[in-house]
Amino acid sequence: MITTSQAPPSFVSARRAAAPLRERFPFPYTVVGTEPPMQSLRRCASSWRADADARASEVVDAFRRTGGLVSGEELTLMLRKRTSQPISMLARWIVERRVVSFGLRGEYLVPMFQFEGAYMAVRRSVSAVLAELKGVFDDWDLATWFALPNDWLGGHAPVHVLPIDPHAVLQAARADRFIAQG
Repeated sequence: MITTSQAPPSFVSARRAAAPLRERFPFPYTVVGTEPPMQSLRRCASSWRADADARASEVVDAFRRTGGLVSGEELTLMLRKRTSQPISMLARWIVERRVVSFGLRGEYLVPMFQFEGAYMAVRRSVSAVLAELKGVFDDWDLATWFALPNDWLGGHAPVHVLPIDPHAVLQAARADRFIAQG
C-alpha cells in the first residue's frame, strides 16, 4: 500500500512548486500583460537570403557551362567503370578534398570540369590547385573560388581559365591561400 508521502506529486502540486520560480525569474512573454503588441513588430529587412540564392545560382551556372554538375549518386554510377567500390572511392575523394564538391538545397553536388575521360580520373591541374588550397577553404568556399571571377586571373573564373592556363590558376590559388592564412 502506498501512503500519501510516497505517492508521486500530482500535476497540480508540481505547478504550485514551480510558482516561486516564476516569481523570482519572470519571463516577459509568460507574464500576463507584457506581450508586445503585434503592430509594433515588423519583419527585419535582410537581403542575405536573396544574396545567398543569387551567389548559389551564379556558382551552379558557372559549373553547368563547364561540364555540368552531377549528384554524388550519379557520380558513383559513373565510377563503376573504374572501381568495384565507387561509393568508397568518392567518399575518400570528398573527405580528403581531392575533388570539389558541395551541398546545395539538400543535395551533394560534384562539378564535372575536374574529371577527364570515361575513366573519370581527376585532372592533375585540379589536384594541384586543391592541394594548394587544402585546409584553407571549406567545401562551399572551394566551389565559389573555382566558379566566381578571380582578380588574379584578370576577372575570369578559375574554372574557365584552368583548361587554358593551369599554371596561372595554380598561382592564383597560392596567392589566395597566402592571403587567407594571413
